[in-house]
Amino acid sequence: MNLLDEEVRTLLHQKADDVRPHGSIPPALRRRVGMRIALNATAAGGVVVVIVIGAVFGTRALTRPAAGGFANKSSPAPAAATARCTAGQLRAVGTLEGAAGSRIGSITLTNLSNNTCTLTGTPTIRLLDGDLHPITSGVTFGTSPADWQANALAEPSGWPVVTLAPFKAAMIRIDWSNWCPQGRSAPMWQVVIPGSSTDDVNGFEALGPPPCNGPGMPSTIERGPFEPARAA
Repeated sequence: MNLLDEEVRTLLHQKADDVRPHGSIPPALRRRVGMRIALNATAAGGVVVVIVIGAVFGTRALTRPAAGGFANKSSPAPAAATARCTAGQLRAVGTLEGAAGSRIGSITLTNLSNNTCTLTGTPTIRLLDGDLHPITSGVTFGTSPADWQANALAEPSGWPVVTLAPFKAAMIRIDWSNWCPQGRSAPMWQVVIPGSSTDDVNGFEALGPPPCNGPGMPSTIERGPFEPARAA
């Protein structure tokens, strides 16, 4: 039993002896009871409003952006890294031009696969004799700047990583000098792709090696890092 029911019951008992029995509640009593009901209904409505406002505020608090970010917003999944190129994906061709006492050119590596891959860093170069045995003496390997650096060109986008879509090419700058004795057979070249096996390079024999300018001195090969191939 609530407070309103108790008041109505008490009021009815007080008036029971003053009125004659009849089938309806007197108007004065009906007004008093109606006012009590209205007041209690208003109070109940106010509690509901407070609960609703509190629920709205609570929802906003749960979804309010946290410092430096947004609440309940998941971070995007990181993009999958592009795999490194393997020797099996690449076709390498070398070209050289005569210079004063040396040969300067490049090795171009074309991605012949259907997958995009990447090259980065400076590769290892190997020379092979006529029996395809590695030449392990009389040759010194060094490094050179990239072709774009040597020719004061703009830095390629994304460099030092070179991304090769299918049928796109990268290059390595080559500077080769002092191949002795004079008339010695030209070697076969190999480019070691990082993380992969070797890849034969064709084209150097047809152009010939550099002259022997320092008998008894080692042949010197300087190679640059991978970079995007220049447009023909």
